Amino acid sequence: KKQHEQTMINLTDNADIHLSSVINENAGMFTDIRLSVTSGGCSGFNYDWQLTSSKETGDHVIDLDSGKLLIDNISLLYLEGMTIDYKKDIFGQRLMIDNPNVKSTCGCGESFQV
Repeated sequence: KKQHEQTMINLTDNADIHLSSVINENAGMFTDIRLSVTSGGCSGFNYDWQLTSSKETGDHVIDLDSGKLLIDNISLLYLEGMTIDYKKDIFGQRLMIDNPNVKSTCGCGESFQV
């Protein structure tokens, strides 16, 4: 498990491998992945994952095996202390986020409240 000291975000090896493979599959068009928190959903906030090739001023950068995970300053306020993992089983594959800042989530698990 990697921990980025500046952001206090934990990334499991499985998550690093998965995010790196997504970047590799889109090489030539994108170099990085951006994680941000957006307003919306039934609980108030959503995680938003986007492929990108542009680093913004003030972005926090987590080095992956291939590419980087970028997080803006505002989103980091909601994400500090979280762990990102990747699970693949008979039910499918998904990124799992354990965020200690979340007070509640909606029934479908797609949005959260802080």
